[in-house]
Amino acid sequence: MKKSDITYIVSSVFAAMTAFFYCCIRWFSIKLPRYYPLEHTWKLVKEPSVPSQQWYTMQVFAFFAAGIVALGVYFIIKSAIFNNTQLKPALAKWLGIIATVIIIVCMGYIAYYEFSKWGVLKPLL
Repeated sequence: MKKSDITYIVSSVFAAMTAFFYCCIRWFSIKLPRYYPLEHTWKLVKEPSVPSQQWYTMQVFAFFAAGIVALGVYFIIKSAIFNNTQLKPALAKWLGIIATVIIIVCMGYIAYYEFSKWGVLKPLL
């Protein structure tokens, strides 16, 4: 397996897992700190009717968790190569397809969640 194949697989896994873990925050109600720009502070609780931003910590969580998974995949591939196990090119193709599907589904969910939260979808229904 070429270095470009390994890079393709690991980056596909990283991209898909970033989208997946970003959605996991909503799906499993993971509590993360929020930034309150008017107060210039971080808090773990959501204060009603006070503008806050949780996007920063959601991104850090998603990137960090996806990085751990991608690193694990990298070490699995490297150990398979070290043990003279040849990974088939079809594996890279299928991982790319699966990663693309995961990204599309997660992006669709994020768009649906945000649009319904802000009332964008109400006029359409």
